Amino acid sequence: WGIEGDWDYSTMKGSVSCVGGTATCTTKNDWLATARARLGYAGWNNWLPYITGGAAYGDIKATNTAASSAHKSELGWTAGLGVEYAMYQNWTVKVEYLYVDLGKFTCGTACGGTPSDHVGLTANIVRAGINYRF
Repeated sequence: WGIEGDWDYSTMKGSVSCVGGTATCTTKNDWLATARARLGYAGWNNWLPYITGGAAYGDIKATNTAASSAHKSELGWTAGLGVEYAMYQNWTVKVEYLYVDLGKFTCGTACGGTPSDHVGLTANIVRAGINYRF
């Protein structure tokens, strides 16, 4: 088992028509960070399959072309699984899947025109990495 943390640049974005079709509402995420525990099985030569889970933290921005914008950094959770392969003494490569849920926040008119509107972010992420262990 182990602890892992990361910070990633993100280009996740989605848009829909809003305010009766007179505007476009966009939700965007510019960065995402996670702090996770990993639990794996190292009994297959150089292969390490693992499960992972923990906290996720990221910025959510809501924009409405007919009004304004709102953003908030949200704390949420993440869980997933992956496999890591030891290539050399200190070098490994990995591929993993993460599900991220940053929850929701009320963003008022920036989300669609009524003060009680809210926006949230969930994502399915597949990523690869190269690690060097000190």
